[in-house]
Amino acid sequence: MANPASLPPSPTPGDGSLEALLLGCTEGTKASFDRLAATCLPRMLGLAYLFFEQPHHGEAVCGDMLLLAWRNLDQWDARQPAATWLYTILGSRLYTQLLAIHGSRREVAQRLEGLGLADMGTMSSPTGPRPSGLSGDFLQALAETTPPVTPTERFRNDMETLITAEINQRHSPRTPTGERAYPPLYDPALRHRMLKSRIAFTIKEGFKRRLGGPLENGLLHRWLESKPGSAMLEAQGLPRRSIEAYLDGKLDLEVDTSVLHKGINFPRSFPNRALRRKASNVFIWPGDWDLVLTELAESDRREFITDLWQHRLDLTASHGYARLLAALERGAPVSSHRQGILLNSEARILTYLQRYRLYMEDMSCFGFKASMGSDRLGVAIDRDGNLIKINKGLHRLAMAQVLGIQRVTVRIRAIHQLWWLQKKGRAEGKAALANVESALATLANRQRDV
Repeated sequence: MANPASLPPSPTPGDGSLEALLLGCTEGTKASFDRLAATCLPRMLGLAYLFFEQPHHGEAVCGDMLLLAWRNLDQWDARQPAATWLYTILGSRLYTQLLAIHGSRREVAQRLEGLGLADMGTMSSPTGPRPSGLSGDFLQALAETTPPVTPTERFRNDMETLITAEINQRHSPRTPTGERAYPPLYDPALRHRMLKSRIAFTIKEGFKRRLGGPLENGLLHRWLESKPGSAMLEAQGLPRRSIEAYLDGKLDLEVDTSVLHKGINFPRSFPNRALRRKASNVFIWPGDWDLVLTELAESDRREFITDLWQHRLDLTASHGYARLLAALERGAPVSSHRQGILLNSEARILTYLQRYRLYMEDMSCFGFKASMGSDRLGVAIDRDGNLIKINKGLHRLAMAQVLGIQRVTVRIRAIHQLWWLQKKGRAEGKAALANVESALATLANRQRDV
């Protein structure tokens, strides 16, 4: 949320300015959203209608703009005019809608030329250059000369449903890992399994925090000090969570999404179940796990996200919708107590897909957020120093790659034993870790230059 202390002194929640209305939205009430929508929606609808032949495209763009603004109030720098920020979001959403309709950047440019918005140059964005005619400043100025349009009753009702779900989610049941279930996808039939799994997860995490964590930290400290038994600890792989806590941000790399094209299939890379379970707890991975990899471009997640984005104008035409509908018609609707979803109606299936689509619109506008999702994008380093994707954040990575997001932040969660041995040299304990840290810094610098 925007920090009230950083706001200019003039706006107050009741003064009616856009800055004050955005500040009011940090209260998280429907009334605050309604005030914002009533103030900015008519003029934005009028502007959006200039770009499309069919009004429903303008409504889709403006509806998403309001939801994206609501979800990203913490991204608003209060030193920036609220109108510029809102129209910047609108510009991003206009661009993706035009791209979906016309099919290519060239066709979008021709459409803008027909509107007299050509030859204005380009501006940077999370997905690369975009026409400057869709910048927040320009759209704000253009809106001042455009007649406002009153939202239809159907559109107002749709927005009320969506914002009510956003607000109610703050008090909905929690999934096993602690996230709030999305009310339109949640079903009371899930409550028992969700609660049971939530209790088990809480107990497990409590054990790790109170007993496992201190024990692992003690073992890592013993290894760092090169005390007796440290060689055996290193051969066992060293405790991953303790290494992550010790190195923290030094394990985070900002990388070009194109370098992440290989992924681990854990059952294939670790056919032994005991070794597979162990891999989640240690930082150094021995063996040939990196010789049995999958192409991320051919993964089910990538296929799902690509299909969804290609059919974003009509998700009912997507293969994902057809697959979920077929499961429903077989009497076996997709259900996940871990996510808090039960897709037992066509409306829920469509809502489920719309959630993914809006995540992608968010990423297209605001860029990749390392904080989105319950886990950071996890990677492992193979024997040759290449980054290999592991099972953390695969959907988010697929979204970034499909959108053409240029940079993402990943967290190194494992290192191949051969790479570790090569980089640490003959050193032991702290000196060995310092050598590996230096190698990681070199790797980070190399990734920045990609």
